[in-house]
Amino acid sequence: MVPPGANLPWVRYGGDFGANAWHPAGGLAATPSPDLDATLAAARAAGAGLIRWFVFCDGRAGFDWADGLPHLQPVVLDDVEVALALLARHELRMVPVLFDFTWNRRARAINGVQLGGRAAVLRDPVRRHGLWRAVDGLLARFGRDPRVAYWDLWNEPEWMAAPWQPPSTRLSSGLVRRCLGELALHVRWHAHQPITVGLASVHGVPLCRHLALDLWQVHWYDHLERRAPLDRAPQLPPPHAPVVLGEFPTRGSRRTPADIHARARRAGYAAAWPWSLRADDDASDPARALAAITPPAEDT
Repeated sequence: MVPPGANLPWVRYGGDFGANAWHPAGGLAATPSPDLDATLAAARAAGAGLIRWFVFCDGRAGFDWADGLPHLQPVVLDDVEVALALLARHELRMVPVLFDFTWNRRARAINGVQLGGRAAVLRDPVRRHGLWRAVDGLLARFGRDPRVAYWDLWNEPEWMAAPWQPPSTRLSSGLVRRCLGELALHVRWHAHQPITVGLASVHGVPLCRHLALDLWQVHWYDHLERRAPLDRAPQLPPPHAPVVLGEFPTRGSRRTPADIHARARRAGYAAAWPWSLRADDDASDPARALAAITPPAEDT
């Protein structure tokens, strides 16, 4: 059984785990969020058991880059420990999302911090394997920790191969599959928890057919409905692991969160995790996200 959950998904995008010029002392361990405890308490009271939380995002923090190779910052381990301790206080478990598709966005530099622009790291086998080895430090530390429920390898990786991406940032679908496969091997080697990938829609399934995922995860937003209808049960390859709706909007949709949740259940999803408790975007309404974690019985 997959527990109810929700997307946090960050306090500061890319700044919760690791240091950079904006936060040189590190993330959560150095700069606690005064209202995060209340957010997590509310999520637990609403019935959540899992919290999906982004870790390295677009690469703006978490790694030191020596000679072009990434090295895990030790402070990341402290930051993750703070997050897990806070979650455990509220009987919640973490679904760490290791990377986001924004890793490959065109590079921008703001006040000494590079955002995105890391496509070359994935194209170069030496740098790519250096990245996985850097992540090994995180996996080795928390790979047996019961406070971690699943490892989510990548958020919406198919966008990195989308045809509308500029050539400088676009990867081939084959390379995206290779990256996911290599990262999955590292997670399997160092961690005992199950793995998942947060696909943007069911159309991303071919990227993960070779991974033998323990939990299939797809997302749904209104603009995806024509290509990937919410009411259509996902057609997934064996082994037949459960499938969750890992993201759905709580704001800006023509459907209410309760209706989305109910449709997902009827379509065969084992759980539906609303977006989001803390993100400041046009798909997030924290109050409605809380209500959507476990909708009233009459709505489901």
